[in-house]
Amino acid sequence: MNKTAAWPVALRLIHWLSAALVLGMLALGTIMVQLVADPAQRFDLTQTHKSFGIAVLALTVARLCLRLCSVAPPAEPASRSLLIAAKATHIGLYALLLLMPLSGWLMVSTTPVRVPTEVFGLFTLPYPLAPDIVLYRIAHAIHVGLAIVLAGLIALHLGAALLHALWWRDRTLARMWRARRAERHARSSLSSNQFHIVAAPSDR
Repeated sequence: MNKTAAWPVALRLIHWLSAALVLGMLALGTIMVQLVADPAQRFDLTQTHKSFGIAVLALTVARLCLRLCSVAPPAEPASRSLLIAAKATHIGLYALLLLMPLSGWLMVSTTPVRVPTEVFGLFTLPYPLAPDIVLYRIAHAIHVGLAIVLAGLIALHLGAALLHALWWRDRTLARMWRARRAERHARSSLSSNQFHIVAAPSDR
C-alpha cells in the first residue's frame, strides 16, 4: 500500500473546513456591505465574519505546520508549466489566507469606531494599535482587493480540481477527499500500466 496515496486525514479535514469558512467569510462580507442596511443586523454579521476570519487564520497556520511535517502524495503526471502554475496557485492561496484575516485585524485595530470583536463569543480579540484613520483606509483597501483576488484564485482552484476529476480522471481530487478512493485510483493506474506493458509485445 502506498502510504502517500492521499493527504493525511488532519490536512484533509483542515482543507475542507477552511474551504467552508472561507466561502462563508466571503459571502458574509459581500452581504453585510452590499445588502444589509439595518445597523444591528450588520453588527451581528460583522462579528460572525470576523470570527470566521480568525478561524481561517488559525487553521491556515496549523495547516502550514502540518504540511511541513507531512509527506506529500506524488504529483500526477503533467507538463512543467502546469506543475508550476499549480504550485504558484497554492502558494498564492496560502498567502491570501494569511493576509486576508491579518488585514481585517488591522482594520478593526485602527478604525476610529472601536467595536469589540468577540470571536464566536469565546474571547475578545485584542487591538494592538491605536485608532488611525489613514492606516484604517489603507487596510480597508487592501482587504477588499485581497478578497477579490482570493475569490478569483478559488474559482481557478475549483476549476482545476474539476478538470482533474472529470476530464483527466486522475487522483488529484480523490487524494484530498478519501484515502481509500485515492488508493483505488493508484491501483487502477498501476494495473493499467502493467496491462500495457504485458500487452505491448503482442501488439508488434
